[in-house]
Amino acid sequence: MPSVNYDVVIIGAGSIGTPAALYCARAGLKVLVLEAAHAAAQGQAKRAIGGIRATHSEPAKIKLTMEAREIFANFQNETGRTIHWNRGGYLFPAFADKEEKTLKDVLKIQQNLGLDIEWIGP
Repeated sequence: MPSVNYDVVIIGAGSIGTPAALYCARAGLKVLVLEAAHAAAQGQAKRAIGGIRATHSEPAKIKLTMEAREIFANFQNETGRTIHWNRGGYLFPAFADKEEKTLKDVLKIQQNLGLDIEWIGP
C-alpha cells in the first residue's frame, strides 16, 4: 500500500474540525479529516441540536465560534453543497439575581467582541 503524507490531520468534522479543515485546505495544505460518523456534524454538534453559538464567556471561544458561524452560513455558496444551515438564536433565562448578574457581565464581553445580542428583561 502506498504511503500518503498529510500536512494536517484533523480529528472530528464538527463545528471546529470542519472550518479548520476548510481554512487549512485554502492555505494549500494537504488535509486529512478523520470522522467516526457517516457525515460531518454528527457528534457533539448534532447533540447540541446542530447549533453553534458564540455566546460564551471566553473571548477566544467567542471569536472562534463567530468565525465558525460565518463559515457554516456561507458553506453552500463557497462549496456548492448544502448543509441545511439555518441561523437562529438562543435565550438564557436567569432565575435568580446571581444568574442575572453573571449573564449581564458576560453580555458586556460578548457585545464588545461584536456579537449583536441584547438583554431582554421580564
